[in-house]
Amino acid sequence: MQRTTATPGSPPSCVPGRLPAAESWAGGPAEAWRGRRARGGGVMAASVLGSACSPLRLGVAGLCRRRPPRSLGPRARRLPGLAGSGRSAAAASGSGASGADRYCMEMLRKRDYEGYICSLLLPAESRSSAFALRAFNVELAQVKDSVSEKTTGLMRMEFWKKTVDDIYCDSPPQQPVALELWKAVKRHNLTKRWLMKIIDEREKNLDDKAYRNIQELENYAENTQSSLLYLTLEILGVKDLHADHAASHIGKAQGIVTCLRATPYHGSRRRVFLPMDICMLHGVSQEDFLRKNQDKNVRDVIYDIASQAHLHLKHARSFQKSVPVRAFPAFLQTVALEDYLKKIQQVDFDIFHPSLQQKNTLLPLSLYIQSWRKSY
Repeated sequence: MQRTTATPGSPPSCVPGRLPAAESWAGGPAEAWRGRRARGGGVMAASVLGSACSPLRLGVAGLCRRRPPRSLGPRARRLPGLAGSGRSAAAASGSGASGADRYCMEMLRKRDYEGYICSLLLPAESRSSAFALRAFNVELAQVKDSVSEKTTGLMRMEFWKKTVDDIYCDSPPQQPVALELWKAVKRHNLTKRWLMKIIDEREKNLDDKAYRNIQELENYAENTQSSLLYLTLEILGVKDLHADHAASHIGKAQGIVTCLRATPYHGSRRRVFLPMDICMLHGVSQEDFLRKNQDKNVRDVIYDIASQAHLHLKHARSFQKSVPVRAFPAFLQTVALEDYLKKIQQVDFDIFHPSLQQKNTLLPLSLYIQSWRKSY
């Protein structure tokens, strides 16, 4: 049975909480979709998503239709970071990279490889600030998994709150990420509110509780991933309403995909954070995920959540003609998001399939091609 939805309306003029419906996920004939997803079912109620979930139309758009420049191969081989060497990364961030700068780059290379590669593709004058910003995000993100007691986590969050206050008073602590973040704030006049939002939201998320509904997950993504993108736009010198709208949706898609990708890891620690309303809709319990159940209802849950991420990507791209070209490098992570959504569709939404845990070795090249095309 084919999953279909209603014809979409025109994009709203402001960032919506809910998304319009979209066309079929498969992006092809009904027969092809039936062969891939014959079991049917699993379309979320309109009260949950505002419309039935859209299926994926995935892949790097136009890759087979448009030939990259002849020099792409050699240039890609010279692209800093493709080989993963610390020396080439230091060169990419600009001459005279400091020890703190190299510390941030190395942290990203190990803890946020996709963010690391995306940052290497930013304009040279913006890279070191982007490294600092993403390293700051990594520091906050790893607090939850590195502490055994919530009290310890709260103390670390309090440290970063005070650190941000000190940064804006021109007295950062002698900590590598804090020093680099201070330089970024001074260089680009970054908005303090977005930094504090990331800390506050990460702090609230220290509780090991599943999201009650998809809206809670989206709010968390908005206050963390989208705030990170707003700051990246400021680093690029972009002040544009359409770019902010796109950043909001891409950030939400990033948050949803991150939640999906982390499900096997969280399950190994007997934790499940997937939205409870979608699980209840399909009669799936947390124990089903802890036991790595792969029946139809479990896959329907994953389908609905992944579809919401796809809808956010689709909506972000509806602003593409209005977004300034200089903002596009901030949105390169859409390549990695699409790559994961394509893989999960290919394995029929089996969240525990081994292929979903494998690193895409062609991701740097795909990111470079997208950067060359000046699109997202």
